[in-house]
Amino acid sequence: RRVICGTEYENTTSPGAKWAITAEDGWWVCSKNGLTPCLSPAVFQSNKEYCIQVMIVPRILYHPAETMFVYWEMRHQRTKREVLSSLTIAMILGIAGVSTGVSALVIQPSQLAALRAAVDEDIERLEQSISYLEKSLSSLSEVVLQNRRGLDLVFLQQGGVCAALGEECCFYADHTGIVKDSLAKVREGLERRKREREARQGWFEDWYNRSPWLTTMISSFVGPLVVILLILIFGPIILNKLVQLLRGDYVKIMILRQRYE
Repeated sequence: RRVICGTEYENTTSPGAKWAITAEDGWWVCSKNGLTPCLSPAVFQSNKEYCIQVMIVPRILYHPAETMFVYWEMRHQRTKREVLSSLTIAMILGIAGVSTGVSALVIQPSQLAALRAAVDEDIERLEQSISYLEKSLSSLSEVVLQNRRGLDLVFLQQGGVCAALGEECCFYADHTGIVKDSLAKVREGLERRKREREARQGWFEDWYNRSPWLTTMISSFVGPLVVILLILIFGPIILNKLVQLLRGDYVKIMILRQRYE
């Protein structure tokens, strides 16, 4: 307390005083209660703290008129440049994204068509395998029927092969017609999808099927080429606007400088 205040004074307030009030526009700054406009002696004595009287002055910054004009011009100029550069960067990024998306959209249908063609090829292989099995089963059934007729002729005196064996006769039920009809429908569907795929196929997909590596290389260069073309088209316009903006700001600054000189 002695280091901060330098001098200490005893409490000279009257016994009936309830509040210690500072001078006009003054405040008490206490070690525990902080900033307060008035102070109770009873609380002050019980807390054993120390307080000093201060005057609070707001922070005031003085700027000449020339400084404000220059600050306003610089701020206006920075805002324009920032918006222009942001728009330019956003436009370039958007163009790059659009070009990349275009190349991806061009390649995606060809990949889906290739996947569909691969599925149709697998179905066609299965159809051929089932067709071969159906033909083998039909030939086997014909051989069995021929053997049955031959055995019936051999055991004709005994009443046939079934009577000779003493068992019930077994008969063959041919259901290969259903298999043939199902295979015919599958084959018809494959041919129809193949014709539709060939009818929908454009020049780019035809080119991709003939030379996939060349099409991939060209599609990878489409994005950068589109960006370069757009820069060549819109670049001079943006540059002229930027030059006009800077020239107008420079003229305003020169007029203000000549006025205040």
